Amino acid sequence: MAALSRLTRTRSKAALLAALLATAAPLSARADLPPVKTEVAFPNLKFDRPVALETANDGSNRLFVAEQHQAKVWSFANDPNTSEKTLFLDMQTEISRDNEEGLLGLAFHPKFKENGQFFVYYSAKEGPTGRMSVVSRFKVNPNKTSEALSGSEERIWTSAPDPFGNHNGGHIAFGPDGFLYITLGDSGAGDDPLQSGQDPSDFWGSILRIDVDHPADGKAYGIPKDNPRLRDTEKFAKWAPEVYAIGLRNVWKFSFDRKTGTLWAGDVGQNLWEEVDIITNGGNYGWSVREGQHNFPRKQKVAVRKDEIIEPIFDYPHAQSDDRKDDGKSITGGFVYHGKSAPGLEGAYIFGDFDSGRIWGLREKDGKLAEVGEIIDVKANGKLNIAAFGEDAAGEVYVVAFNGQIYKLVPAK
Repeated sequence: MAALSRLTRTRSKAALLAALLATAAPLSARADLPPVKTEVAFPNLKFDRPVALETANDGSNRLFVAEQHQAKVWSFANDPNTSEKTLFLDMQTEISRDNEEGLLGLAFHPKFKENGQFFVYYSAKEGPTGRMSVVSRFKVNPNKTSEALSGSEERIWTSAPDPFGNHNGGHIAFGPDGFLYITLGDSGAGDDPLQSGQDPSDFWGSILRIDVDHPADGKAYGIPKDNPRLRDTEKFAKWAPEVYAIGLRNVWKFSFDRKTGTLWAGDVGQNLWEEVDIITNGGNYGWSVREGQHNFPRKQKVAVRKDEIIEPIFDYPHAQSDDRKDDGKSITGGFVYHGKSAPGLEGAYIFGDFDSGRIWGLREKDGKLAEVGEIIDVKANGKLNIAAFGEDAAGEVYVVAFNGQIYKLVPAK
């Protein structure tokens, strides 16, 4: 979970950074997006290391917040005056709590109102390395729907033993196709030590897609028929059946546009570039041959043609230059805005940076960058360590900050 740590990054030499920034093109488009600011959305509530905000889309108008190291999920009314939060889930499994580990992801089944199923992604403290990633299904207590049913955990998917405590990905979400998407980082450390970025046979450095409703082949899940390996057995012969896209260092939050179904992701870079990707079925996003739209110096064991790689729709640098003032060091993926509080942002993908606190808006046309720009004055607004964005049932976008509070976006003027 590199979005929460700078400690494990390998630092580049100043000369390399300067050289790459000198050749960096200025932003290809500047957006005429309305300025906004953040306001505390629920002033009477506070959380401990919140990393996810979700809605169950069950008509209850509740929001749910997951706490990373407490391994708890809280629910509360989507009301700015609320002062009550209810403990929805208290993980009983022993979890690993390194800086980038813990309870990382939360997703509600599309038919949650009928079946009461929800899913979490967490770092289990077990296996030969003492750490592995797990996605489990839970059920709501039928006699008390405000809390999870004790003892209902059912493990659906597990990673291989993880050699490092960082780059866990950790986000899960259901797509408009009803399948569960899972992001998993490149296993950790620096320079992709397992050479997993371009290895589609493992889960590392990938986005996975599984069918949790139709288990098959002795597993607790099935494989969608149009996953790369199944739809083209020759082209994707080396791909694990679960793998949907590869070449991703550590996607820290992805989301689906609720109107178009487009899958957006923020992929955390190493030393120089952070990137925004539009994820497609069978896509290769370049890591660790590329970092953002730039060559990465370490060579992979496998040869990769440039035309096999899908470039990010946008990237931003770790240091400012004459051309680029929008720096940051750890991207946090967000949502395409479809709310009413800031109508000028309609259709813009909103994302931010954990380290610098900057927030951008971006619009695309035919999969290409149409306009982009910062939408918040960090100096005037105050810097937030942005751990996540969230979206409620009405399409409003929230900022989940590591200071324990939830913020909403409102017009600045």
